[in-house]
Amino acid sequence: MKKEIIRKTIVLLLVFIAALIFYFISAQNTMEKEETIYASMTEPHLPVVYAAMDGRKVNPMHGYVQDLGNAVARSSITLLPENRELEIIIENYGNTVTEIQYEIRNLSMDRLVENTRLESWEQREDGIYAALPIQNLITKEEPYLLTLILDTGESKINYYTRILWSDYTYGADFIQLAEEFSRKSLNNQTARDLVSYLETDPSEDNSSLGMTTIRTSFDHLTWYGLKAEMVGDPSVTLKELDGTMGQVQVCYQIHLTDSANQVRTLDVKDYYTMRWNEQRIYMMNYSRQADEVFSEIQPEISGKRLMLGITNDQMVSSLKSPDHTYIAFETNRELWRYDQEEGELLRIFSFAGVGDEDIRSSYDSHDIKILSVRDNGDVYFLVYGYMNRGTAEGQMGVTLYHYIQNRDTVQENIFIPVEESFESLQWELNQLAYLNENEMLYLLLNQSICGIDLSSNELVVVARGLTLGEYAVSSNQQRIAWKEETNPGQNDRIHVMDLNTAQKDEIQADQGDYIQVLGFVGSDLIYGLGHQTDQWISNGRVRELPMYALYIIGTDMEVESQYQEEGIYISDVNVQDGRIHLNRMVKVSDQSYVFQNEDTIVCNEDISIDPLEGIGWYVSQDMGKRYFVQLDQTVDQPLQTREPSSYSYRDNVMAAAATVSREDRGNVIFCAYAQGRFLGSFTEFKEAVDAAYDDMGLVTDENQHILWDRINRRNAASSRNEGGSAMERHLSGFSENTLYEDGLMLIDARGCDLNQVLYFIDKGYPVIAYTENGAVRITGYDTYNITITDSSSGESYKMGLGDATTYFQSLGNDFICGKMIR
Repeated sequence: MKKEIIRKTIVLLLVFIAALIFYFISAQNTMEKEETIYASMTEPHLPVVYAAMDGRKVNPMHGYVQDLGNAVARSSITLLPENRELEIIIENYGNTVTEIQYEIRNLSMDRLVENTRLESWEQREDGIYAALPIQNLITKEEPYLLTLILDTGESKINYYTRILWSDYTYGADFIQLAEEFSRKSLNNQTARDLVSYLETDPSEDNSSLGMTTIRTSFDHLTWYGLKAEMVGDPSVTLKELDGTMGQVQVCYQIHLTDSANQVRTLDVKDYYTMRWNEQRIYMMNYSRQADEVFSEIQPEISGKRLMLGITNDQMVSSLKSPDHTYIAFETNRELWRYDQEEGELLRIFSFAGVGDEDIRSSYDSHDIKILSVRDNGDVYFLVYGYMNRGTAEGQMGVTLYHYIQNRDTVQENIFIPVEESFESLQWELNQLAYLNENEMLYLLLNQSICGIDLSSNELVVVARGLTLGEYAVSSNQQRIAWKEETNPGQNDRIHVMDLNTAQKDEIQADQGDYIQVLGFVGSDLIYGLGHQTDQWISNGRVRELPMYALYIIGTDMEVESQYQEEGIYISDVNVQDGRIHLNRMVKVSDQSYVFQNEDTIVCNEDISIDPLEGIGWYVSQDMGKRYFVQLDQTVDQPLQTREPSSYSYRDNVMAAAATVSREDRGNVIFCAYAQGRFLGSFTEFKEAVDAAYDDMGLVTDENQHILWDRINRRNAASSRNEGGSAMERHLSGFSENTLYEDGLMLIDARGCDLNQVLYFIDKGYPVIAYTENGAVRITGYDTYNITITDSSSGESYKMGLGDATTYFQSLGNDFICGKMIR
């Protein structure tokens, strides 16, 4: 009897345990189903706002459901009429707008000028028409940030543009010329009116319709004589207006008919930089970028080539799975995957649908980065920038997607909102966006290194508030190094991290020494050591941090090479193509050095990483350079093309990226722009000017104030007394780039050419120049001479412009410049 009872008890216990197991498994599955929601990507739903300028609908503004402050202010500038009443057009796409409000702030965002709610607007067939009655609280010739806020009842949506109330009325002329130029360039006959604007150079590369410049041939400008037709109306944006300088962007689609009568669709973007004078408008720079829409045609195979068509190096990339079965490739912001065994072509991701003409879907302030292609067909990739549609529509950020082969679905793993422009975000992610084999993703965001564990979606900050020039990433993005900000009394140190293993090492300088991160050659770290007492101080500012030794450290953290010589100091280290270039100096006094010679270290480390690996091109007879994806075997049958069966996203996948205020960074950052595009951030003013100079660009601070503009300078000018007085108040204590409380920015412009710093005199501020006899002031210039004022005697004299250029260059072009940025 007892045995029977025991037996029944055991059976019941086993049944109970089995039930528990079944329950937990079912519950887990239910939880997973609740966390993962399967759907198609939602269509865009946010309105688009335009400004009306001289009867034209320009400056399309896309909506943000996050507050970006002045981060995207550089996207457009809108000119106000004399009465300051700005007309806007809202294409609401079926949305009901319940409230329209606008705010006006200074560019630094520390002063609210106006906050107004509109009492009425007009709903017409093609959208909402409204007028913003901007009050007389703004100053002429000073740009402000306008934030337009639409309330749809479901959400509040922000739209951003700079506004300018100006006596310079050239903006409409610039816009008209840009649109006419774009239209006329499509036809051989009408394009003859454009010849006077070109600067054709026989040495210019005319092989690719993907990129055209002001120096290319007339035949290249006019699409090699092929039939080109604009589809619809172009989208026109005034990107810059600074005095007599204007920059305009014109975006449109064309149908291009090749010699075989096949019609191809191309996305085209024209950039114009112009200068106005009384006689005519001068074209200072022009470029045209054209990218074929791959999804608009039947995929074309030629032997082992999957043709992508007309594009350029920056718009294509590819990555193979380790066993070469799968090839993922990006072209024109679309992600595809080709299965070499099955001959199947999968369109994994694109915001734009096939044949989609919605300006919201085709908005191009985003890009795709392929992270990993697995042997099982899975693909990990990033979509970053403005989210045109989907669950994060209207946000700026980074989304990690995972195409899962066995589910045939694209899954959104995590979304990280950021508060910076697409161009700035792209500049950072081009430096670091790495996924290791343990599914840890590392990103450079907001000058911080973030790590994301894909198994838990947990975000951790590896290093916060990095200073430009004090960190480096290896070319394969598998190692990073950064200098730690130390407190007084602490030794200088750098951290080195292997992103594959998460191994973190430290290199510490001796007491009294400083340490500098100099870069990587391949995966090997380069750093330098110097004595604190050896700083090169010239005219009250640190000119250089000479190093007595340079080290190359391998992945095992062992020293592979050392460069050190008694009495020789090292500076200006630059890594290029496996070679380390440096300058050698000798010390002539406690804080002074002279250049001796250059030297080059040739490294054995193989650093060749081809950004176009797997991508090729050839020059066709009728269309010039055509790009293709290189296949491993010949394809002799039509490709099967399809899309994933579903998209999925998880609840609560949003993670906050590390945010670092500009004040926390502790130094002035200079941003270079040209042709309406961001070129990079720099801590040295000279480097920013050099980046913008050749393309007729400009330099701003992080708050979008223009600090330097190559074009907007008169042929003759003199500084004003108030400009000199403002600088005089701060010169005695000046040691580095500084923005003072009165709004004056003092800039260390050492290294800039004389011609470059004359810009500041045109704006009313003298240039401080250091000579062998002390400081002088350059207070004026004309076509032939500059005017120099002696600081001690107050006497002025003239020097020929050519002679002065040579003279100051021999002294190291040691200049201090200033500008009031309010």
